[in-house]
Amino acid sequence: MTVRLSTSQIYNRGLNAMLDVQKAANRTQEQLSTGKKVLSPADDPIAAARILQLKQEKANTNQFNNSLSTLNNRLQREETAIAGISDQIQKAQELITQSGNAALNKDQRNFIAVELQSLVDGMAQLMNSRDASGEYLFSGYQGKTQPFEKGADGRYAYQGDEGQRFIQVGPVTSVAANDSGYEVFMNIPGVEAGFKASASDSNTAVPPAKIDGAAIRNREQFENFYPESAVIEFNSENDVSPPGVNFSIRQVSDGRVISENIRYVSGNNIEFNGLSVRIQGQPAPGDTFMVESDNRKGLLAGIEDYIQVLQQTGNSTADRQTRDQALARTITNLDGAQGKLLDTRAAVGARLNQVESAKSSNDDFDLVIDTALSELEDLDFAKAISQLTQETFVLEAAQASFSKVSKLSLFNYF
Repeated sequence: MTVRLSTSQIYNRGLNAMLDVQKAANRTQEQLSTGKKVLSPADDPIAAARILQLKQEKANTNQFNNSLSTLNNRLQREETAIAGISDQIQKAQELITQSGNAALNKDQRNFIAVELQSLVDGMAQLMNSRDASGEYLFSGYQGKTQPFEKGADGRYAYQGDEGQRFIQVGPVTSVAANDSGYEVFMNIPGVEAGFKASASDSNTAVPPAKIDGAAIRNREQFENFYPESAVIEFNSENDVSPPGVNFSIRQVSDGRVISENIRYVSGNNIEFNGLSVRIQGQPAPGDTFMVESDNRKGLLAGIEDYIQVLQQTGNSTADRQTRDQALARTITNLDGAQGKLLDTRAAVGARLNQVESAKSSNDDFDLVIDTALSELEDLDFAKAISQLTQETFVLEAAQASFSKVSKLSLFNYF
């Protein structure tokens, strides 16, 4: 049977063959230049899907490692701050014990009070420590809020909350990134009953009014009130005549009114049932402030109470007895605070160990991913070079043969 081929068919068949070989050589050349054997999903759909999955897992691992680095920095700073505060507590205990010396006169006790106040300020500075991003370590969820602020009465008040933030360091693992200042420095069992004052989170005044200056003016009256709590609520200005800002004080348990429609003056002491607090700012109607009985004594508050005793007492027998009782209470409170700090340092240390363990696990997992990725996408250069040499040889042979075949005709066949 005779097969007839037109001139265009001869050219097309030869050209298509050369283009196929050229395409294969170009692909091999691209593989060599990128070092990858899978250049597109079309090359190997299954391998391409697996490569994409592994790269996503690697990206997640890198993100976890970044979180671990942030967490490690925060925990180390927290541990350093707590260690510094613990050292200052020891110094405070030494000064307080020294102040109990009956041979000291009032001026000498005042000098000790000044030293104690400097220690309180130093502790507050450490309690207001920040992380690398500028957020406060001990303010709970409120990273932008300074946890301990000094009020107009010269005493420090906690402005943060009781929250504890967690950072995810693995697919199913989260580690606590902070401890709230309330839990570490305020939630310390006291020798005797006390109270704490706070503003409601739902208050609407802008800027919000603050409450501070919490103090027990009459211990006997307060003991009769304890363990009750009270709420200070601001009323409509029309509840008094002439109209003006006013508030009422109610007992929380049964709603009994303790004081009603009291005119408000910013910064003035508000006293009831042996307690005294001070609200500063311009509260809006409906704003509330809690005054809660509590058997806790904050670290700073305990020392501040003793400073006040040193400054106000003299050399009489009654004053010496008052100082001795205050000294015993303060030393006991500081022992409790020191125990709380030791527990917190132990917890922070355990988290640092967990961070180190998670980092090691992530590094091992990252190595497994890299190995799997290498097997799927990395090019065997020796094999690819050999293949390119072969494809180049075939391409050159095809071009040479096409050159000869294209010159053939009925008159020039050989």
